[in-house]
Amino acid sequence: MRRLLCAALALMPFMAVAQPASPTRPSWGAIASSYPAYGYAFEHSTREAAEHEALNQCRRNARKPAGCEVRTTFERACAAYAQGNFGEWGAAVAPNATEAAQGAAKQCDNHLPTEPCKVVVRACSPR
Repeated sequence: MRRLLCAALALMPFMAVAQPASPTRPSWGAIASSYPAYGYAFEHSTREAAEHEALNQCRRNARKPAGCEVRTTFERACAAYAQGNFGEWGAAVAPNATEAAQGAAKQCDNHLPTEPCKVVVRACSPR
């Protein structure tokens, strides 16, 4: 019994090393807009790819495609984008969609407090 215990104790450090670590892949997202159009992307392997996709979506929907700009990027988080009636906007990143939406609406409302802004995009990248 004592030999078995000693053998098990001797092998423990090797058993811990033998377990492969699960790699964490990047998961980027982005939101772009040109009032009133917007575009968003999530689950991209690079920030640049997410920005490119968000800008392309925005440009397809915009009256002035050249006016589309990236408003926020996020990795393994949630983001939201809010718009007002007169072109004001707000964007926020948070651990969950609800907090991101609240932050975006608050930021947008700070520009024009008499008209409530509307959250038009909520997107999350997997953690």
